[in-house]
Amino acid sequence: MSLTRRYFLQLAAAAGASTAAINLQAQDRQASSSPNEKVGVAVIGAGGRGSSHLSAFSGAADSEVLYICDVDEKAGRAKVKGVAEKQGREPKFVQDFRSVLDDPSVDAISTATPNHWHSLVSIWSMQAGKHVYTEKPVSHNVWEGRQMVNWARKLNKICQCGTQSRSSPSLKEAVAYVQGGELGKIEYAIGTCYKPRKSIGKLDKPLEIPEYIDYDMWCGPAAMVDLYRPKLHYDWHWDFNTGNGDLGNQGIHQMDIARWFLGEGQLSPRVMSIGGRIGYDDAGDTPNTQIIYHDYEAAPLMFEVRGLPQKDLDWKNGM
Repeated sequence: MSLTRRYFLQLAAAAGASTAAINLQAQDRQASSSPNEKVGVAVIGAGGRGSSHLSAFSGAADSEVLYICDVDEKAGRAKVKGVAEKQGREPKFVQDFRSVLDDPSVDAISTATPNHWHSLVSIWSMQAGKHVYTEKPVSHNVWEGRQMVNWARKLNKICQCGTQSRSSPSLKEAVAYVQGGELGKIEYAIGTCYKPRKSIGKLDKPLEIPEYIDYDMWCGPAAMVDLYRPKLHYDWHWDFNTGNGDLGNQGIHQMDIARWFLGEGQLSPRVMSIGGRIGYDDAGDTPNTQIIYHDYEAAPLMFEVRGLPQKDLDWKNGM
């Protein structure tokens, strides 16, 4: 696909004169869906978290999965039968999610792509009149996330991020307890992401991408480069071109919980982070050891990512 990062920046920034036209298009598309019908959903990305999205939407009484979209044709088509059995109607499969944006029966887009696609999928979907649910992290970087928020406000669309811990009843009770002053003044918050990870390995020659995967589309707004790791899927987390390391994979949940306890709803005015990829000689370049300091005015938030496994780690039991 002829899509560059520069084009993405131009697209997301072009809010001025185009906003009114996009609003009208969005209203026309949205008006075609009846409020009495089930919410029609297209799930983009069928593996990993996408499997949970498919299960949830196909199992709910008020929603239906109309499309399964995945650049990996083999992985995407493998999910069609299970969804059909669960909801009673077979969803369509497409490799290119852009083909579903003009379908007026699609009310919402649920995104479980690699991180580098989150913002652009969300922005295009909202511009097409759809509401959006996006897996964490909401964006690959802060600037892209701000463009998502800007478009959601301009188009008056729901744009929800999948920090699922916010829905935990027990955590809600704990937050209310702390913010109610039961522990006195909170001086600081500390969070830790300790999820031991194996090395992702390193190849001597570029990974061969199977024909059933549209690698051009997989890369999308990220640089289209050869990969020197054994796996395409999931291990993109450990490549800054497409992922954010464990801070954006698992740590974002714990850091968000710590921020929640502090009662902070915004980014900290100042932030510092240091770290590195320690102990591995592999194809990854994101930190597996990292310290983050959010300098909030009321109380700072300190966070650590610790990813190195012990030599005698029992991988089956995770201990």
